[in-house]
Amino acid sequence: MAKLTFIGGAQKVTGSCYLVQAGLSSILLDCGMHQGGSLVKRIHKEQFAFDVRQLDAVVLSHAHLDHAGLLPLLVARGYKGPVYCTTATKELLHIMLNDAAHIYW
Repeated sequence: MAKLTFIGGAQKVTGSCYLVQAGLSSILLDCGMHQGGSLVKRIHKEQFAFDVRQLDAVVLSHAHLDHAGLLPLLVARGYKGPVYCTTATKELLHIMLNDAAHIYW
């Protein structure tokens, strides 16, 4: 039986993040940051509601910060698995995450 947990984006416009669990597999759909407000102050204190080391994969729907912006933090917290996305998303992620690093980190 599969289980879907809404981690982010629920009742909000930003921060898309969904944990899909089926059997022994755990996949994260999107890893977005919440934008606006005091984001720059909050980003370093962000905690994931799951053990990042238990994820089997991350699937990104597209390259917007509110869907992929916390990917560097996920890796910094211990995620070592694959990230699946389209070639276009991969190319845009490289540009977008490097640009965002100058603002948020």
